[in-house]
Amino acid sequence: MKGAETLLKASSSASGRRYRGVSEEVRRSERRQRFIEAGLDVFGGRGYHSSTVRSICASAGLTERYFYESFENSEDLLCAVYNACVQRLREHMLAALVEAPEEPEVMARIALHQVFECVREDPRLARILFIEVLGVSERVDMMYRLTVENFTALMVRLMKSLFGDGKLPPPLEAEIMANALIGSIVATAGRWLLLGFSTPVDAVVENLHTIFKGVIRQLTSVAAEHNSSVAE
Repeated sequence: MKGAETLLKASSSASGRRYRGVSEEVRRSERRQRFIEAGLDVFGGRGYHSSTVRSICASAGLTERYFYESFENSEDLLCAVYNACVQRLREHMLAALVEAPEEPEVMARIALHQVFECVREDPRLARILFIEVLGVSERVDMMYRLTVENFTALMVRLMKSLFGDGKLPPPLEAEIMANALIGSIVATAGRWLLLGFSTPVDAVVENLHTIFKGVIRQLTSVAAEHNSSVAE
């Protein structure tokens, strides 16, 4: 019996303390996720600067002791909430593009529609992405800029794929155009949120798609001439 008890204790110790069959590691992860969901609800509802750790804990149904188990402060949680929102938006968009035809104009329309549908469906997410993270601190600003740069880099790869050698002829610069297009989405989404989504989503998408379509057609024309000259 003692041998069996020793073996049981060793097994329990190796996997961490367990409560009702769930390890401490899993329970800690679950608590962290509850705080992230609470952060989305509180920051996305009343705003980051009007929120407190106590209000977050009340929304999560957990004590402050557990909050500081996963986060240093409310700014730390804001970063986690923001990253979760970005991931959700990215997955929402990419899932729709998987089945999309590989035609730039069609892909642009689908991606735009998915972004703005996702924003309209959850105003909390929109507020976190386009309003609450602005001007909080240098750390949050850097996180925001990195996210914009990541989306810009994705668009740059798509632009360069039109050119056989992957190089845009000067003075065109893919980074500048891609950043401008991303900026148009961010500015439009933020304004749309502040106006209470009063403009139908299809109208918002149509206007932005006009901009994207102009860039795509111009690049396609330039790429045809460039690739032809390279081939010669």
